[in-house]
Amino acid sequence: MNHREKESIALIALSAAFCDGHKSDAERAQIRTLLENLAIPDASLLVQRVLLKQSSLADAVAGLTSPEARSLAYEMAVCAIEADGHRNDAEIRLLNALAEQLRLPAAQTEMSLRLTDAVAHAAPVPAVWPSPAPPPAPAATAGRAPDPALDATIRTTAILAGALELLPQSAATLAVLPVQTHLVYRIGRHYGHSLDAGHVKEFLGVLGLGLASQAFEGIARKFLGGLVGRAGGGLVGSLASAATGPALTFATTYALGQLAQRYYAGGRTLGALQLKATFQELLGSAKAQGARLMPEIQSRASSLNLAQLPALIRGA
Repeated sequence: MNHREKESIALIALSAAFCDGHKSDAERAQIRTLLENLAIPDASLLVQRVLLKQSSLADAVAGLTSPEARSLAYEMAVCAIEADGHRNDAEIRLLNALAEQLRLPAAQTEMSLRLTDAVAHAAPVPAVWPSPAPPPAPAATAGRAPDPALDATIRTTAILAGALELLPQSAATLAVLPVQTHLVYRIGRHYGHSLDAGHVKEFLGVLGLGLASQAFEGIARKFLGGLVGRAGGGLVGSLASAATGPALTFATTYALGQLAQRYYAGGRTLGALQLKATFQELLGSAKAQGARLMPEIQSRASSLNLAQLPALIRGA
């Protein structure tokens, strides 16, 4: 893509991200940094143009000259909206206007939205669940070998998360964090801890695995990976190319699962600093494992049926 097309896609994604007026200063800064990492010049000015309504959708669409760029612009807009919560009325109106101006086939836009609906429906952890068994005492679990069944679950889930990164649909990338959320939930329940969505979100937040940040970075790897410029502070230190994204997603999910197993088996005694440090250690070794397992990740991607996305997210 040329500079004008990159700028147009950035303006459309920003318009989508900010159209409901709910973005915080921190989220705006995060998006601006992402654009800078994607080698899009004057990212701060683009953010200001959208916030001050100095750029319209029509202006941005006019800069897209190829069908591929128009499709990419719509996918980025959908992901920008869904990254921090399911779309509301204002966001639906923007997507409808965008699809009309981009002249995209209705079947294409409907499929994208149906998949994101499936993700949104499956994402929340269960509000009601049978009472868990009493949690084991920390002393009883200290130094205990990892649970083989859980290890297998963590590995399988991490391969699935990596495989989702290989699929072309935007909803597949958006499904990665719900898959990770349900993994943490199941591990906690395994050790007898009654968890809710708020606790799981807080646990992931300590590690820097927020929905908007992880989804945006995954989207950038998938759709714009070939355009990445200088490295910046992201999920694992820098934005990765599209080729390494699935391995990194595997590593993140695998390290998260192993950390959750240690945390809940040990009676939730680790503090925030210990959690962060342990996660980084686990992530380092998991990256090499993810690279070795790329054939398995690719094989899993080839067998994925997105119609089963809700069941996949919940670990069925």
